Amino acid sequence: MNLDGPTDLWLTTGGDERLRVDPGSGLNRYGCSPKPRPWAITFASTTATSVSDGAFAHVETLRRRLADAARSGRLDAEYAAAMDEVRAEIPRQCGMVPGTEAIVTPSGTDAEFYALHLALAADSRPLTSIVIAPRETASNVLQAASGRHYNATTAMGHHVMVDAAVDAATAARVELAILQVRDEAGSPLAVAEIDRAAEALVEREVARGRRVLLHLLDTSKTGLVAPSAHFTMDLARRFAGHLDVVVDASQLRLSRESVALYLGHGFMVIVTGSKFFTGPPFAGALLVPPAIGGRVLLGQAALPQGYNAYTERHCWPNSWENWCRPMGGEPNIGLLMRWWAALWEMAAFHAVPPPEARRILERFLASIRAAIEAAPRLRLLPCPAPERGDASSWDGLATILTFAATPPKAKASLGMEDLRRLHLWLNRDVSALLPAGARERDRRLAALACHIGQPVMVGDSLSGLRLAAGARLVSGARQAMLAGRSVEAFLDLEIAEAKLVLAKLDMLLRHWRHLMSCP
Repeated sequence: MNLDGPTDLWLTTGGDERLRVDPGSGLNRYGCSPKPRPWAITFASTTATSVSDGAFAHVETLRRRLADAARSGRLDAEYAAAMDEVRAEIPRQCGMVPGTEAIVTPSGTDAEFYALHLALAADSRPLTSIVIAPRETASNVLQAASGRHYNATTAMGHHVMVDAAVDAATAARVELAILQVRDEAGSPLAVAEIDRAAEALVEREVARGRRVLLHLLDTSKTGLVAPSAHFTMDLARRFAGHLDVVVDASQLRLSRESVALYLGHGFMVIVTGSKFFTGPPFAGALLVPPAIGGRVLLGQAALPQGYNAYTERHCWPNSWENWCRPMGGEPNIGLLMRWWAALWEMAAFHAVPPPEARRILERFLASIRAAIEAAPRLRLLPCPAPERGDASSWDGLATILTFAATPPKAKASLGMEDLRRLHLWLNRDVSALLPAGARERDRRLAALACHIGQPVMVGDSLSGLRLAAGARLVSGARQAMLAGRSVEAFLDLEIAEAKLVLAKLDMLLRHWRHLMSCP
């Protein structure tokens, strides 16, 4: 294990093929880089973001620490100590109640396995897992939520069969049910309607003699929350002993107080450090409240052997050693490093007081929302702001702006395949593809690298791109202030750069027919 190798290479390990870097572009499948990419205009926190200069330097320090330990024969002990630090710091940065434990996972999807396992550990009943809007969570969430392999290669490098059970006895006990959050046209359903549907499903499954694991999506890829938080808390009290809740907060557009509220009600919470908080992609965790962790300490949750393909012992709480912990596995250095970077980003964000964080986000979002609404070839799709207990909290803002795109004279907005092309061109220098008579301004726009969220299906027939405000917008304002610049000047620049993204989008749409004819 050569820890003298480059840090950016290590950041691509311990995940799956989506982290592999294309040698031509230097980008992975998400369109981002394991090296800092400061020249790119980036508002891609709904999907994945290139590592920042500060986080990369922080990880480089960790790599040197591990390399020194390896040279003196202490790598295993140093890795274990660093993972202990990560497992302790994740709840502190994400939100916690006393007794919260963290299981470190390569992704939010992997965390689904362990939420399912802990729910099944409550008793011997079969279980129905109610998944919310799988199109707006992850493409492979249904497989993971039913205890089945979702990818041909696991984060630990094992080759498995997609759709096969990770553990046959586990998968045999699980059925899936799905609740949508949009109608066929893509409009968000009323929250009360989703709540009633969730209640009816829980009632039906409990009447069948089944235990239920209900997902609460907070938030989706487009910023929706469903079912509503307080309704779900009431439902959990009503069906105590029959119902567990896991909050899919993979986007982590939540304050620490909001996460703690969920944990305080006994809900498990899936988090990542790689969406809103802009750490490198593939940094997930499951936060486990003491009410659920107690099942482990009672000896009810021995981990099936099949999960060793996904995890290793240091990703799990030390206190679970004799009950629910893999007993081996190679160190996942890449996962450790990605969380190390993400925790640096989280600490930088939380150094800004929450009211100021809200003001910064609010100003940026208002400006860019207005710019999208004014763009002739873009259509902003509706997204209600999340309902939070504290009206002044930054996580009461809708921080994801989803919009459809329509070329001139087209009868309908672009579908997923065309949006994927548009998203790719947006993140590349495509000036050479423009027609010979293109204006100089268009060529300058075409040369910009602009990275935003990948396209997403919105309902059955509508697709959209996403531009989002992430944590670096807030921490960057603080860094600007510490460097002697004004916060408002920093925000002016960020807003101007986001408008350049919209300008490049408009230019690509104006030249759509020509670009589509290029070989």
